[in-house]
Amino acid sequence: MNFPVFWLSPSPSVFVIVLLLFVQVPSSVSNSALFADCSNKFVCGNVSADFPFWGTGRPPACGIPELELKCEDNIAKMNIDQVAYRVLDINQDDRILRIAREDYLVGLCPPQFVNSTFNPKVFESVEGYTNLTFIYGCMAAPTAMSVPGLFTCKINAVNYQSGYIQAGATGPGDCNGSVFVPISITELSPVVIMPDLEQSLKEGFEVRWKVDGEACRECNSSSGVCGIDSVTNQTTCYCPNQSSGSRTCALPGSTPNADPAIPAPGMYLNFSSNQFMKYSSHRLMLHTP
Repeated sequence: MNFPVFWLSPSPSVFVIVLLLFVQVPSSVSNSALFADCSNKFVCGNVSADFPFWGTGRPPACGIPELELKCEDNIAKMNIDQVAYRVLDINQDDRILRIAREDYLVGLCPPQFVNSTFNPKVFESVEGYTNLTFIYGCMAAPTAMSVPGLFTCKINAVNYQSGYIQAGATGPGDCNGSVFVPISITELSPVVIMPDLEQSLKEGFEVRWKVDGEACRECNSSSGVCGIDSVTNQTTCYCPNQSSGSRTCALPGSTPNADPAIPAPGMYLNFSSNQFMKYSSHRLMLHTP
């Protein structure tokens, strides 16, 4: 069966509707919304932050993708390279973030063997910390260690016998699994007392984020707020009555300065210190009370 084909002559109202579909909302409108949103600080418990962080009232355009903050039960948290951290402190003047692994807040037996790694183009290590490796499930006790130095973990109903701790960021070797975590050097000695080590893990460690702080200060000085341009993936300055994409809130008709690029993904940090070199060539001895 053939159906008739009807040809409708377009009316002026149709042209108006089609035209509206292709008209973009002025960028100053969307930028004003970002100016308002990014002017809000992230506040959770005793932790507060603005750029380069985002989350909980601050949309993604307000910060670097790797620096998303969450507030759960009035506790600040974040995920970095598939590891959940509790945020203990944010020092924006020195760009220092103090965090503690959520899985090590309840003991030395994490449900998964995931290392604490960081994108070196977003983060850098802070002096006074070094990596410490927890090694799990060895078939035989290492010859360099005494039996009292070993520890045992039960993870996901599996008993991991003959676990031990080694200086530096290493792999499991012949053992079942391993996890390396940054730890304070001042609280570390050749003979590690387990309760002290667990307390040190709860107190966390520090990393420093890499952001062009001068560009953000220039933006703030021009009555703007800092954010990330979703198109160029660069630091930008949001202004109440101007389009984004400039370093500062420039006067109408002026040429904006070029923006610095946002860091790209990379590898993990190398936490090390000359103070700890004497312990780096051998396994640490553990002392259990």
